[in-house]
Amino acid sequence: MTRLRKSYSAVAVVFDTLTWVILVIALGMAGITVLVNRSVFGGYRSFVVQSGSMEPSIMTGDIIVIHPQERYQKRDVITFTGEGNRVVTHRIQTIIEENNSISYVTKGDANRIEDEGVPTQKDVFGKVVLVVPKLGYFVHFAQSPAGFMALIIAPTILLVLDKLIQFMHG
Repeated sequence: MTRLRKSYSAVAVVFDTLTWVILVIALGMAGITVLVNRSVFGGYRSFVVQSGSMEPSIMTGDIIVIHPQERYQKRDVITFTGEGNRVVTHRIQTIIEENNSISYVTKGDANRIEDEGVPTQKDVFGKVVLVVPKLGYFVHFAQSPAGFMALIIAPTILLVLDKLIQFMHG
């Protein structure tokens, strides 16, 4: 009986550890998912990159963190509202100052030509201040039904099973 109890306690420790690791990962992913595309902590905002127009400096699936600036410089990478109300992140090629208004000619690093639309200062959300590689793929997964199952339902079931096992062998 003692040998059985020792093997159970080793399995229980492994099961408990695995359950907590999965729960911590799930909570982390849930936190990241909540913060993407929202303004947090002093105007910082994050977005998942959806296209390769800025490769190789910013890749599809990366998360970018932006922050509003008083002024933007040539070569800054900015996120702005583009044609058709799309959110675009491209590099400033030229700054146009006329009639007390500032606008920007932009271009994606991987694009051959400059963007058609010319965003004004009020169209700009902010300058890219941080790029987190590939984390956006996890955010998309977490927002899918399979991701919800893997990150929320599965850890919950594991915790319930763990408590049942402890209760039964208690």
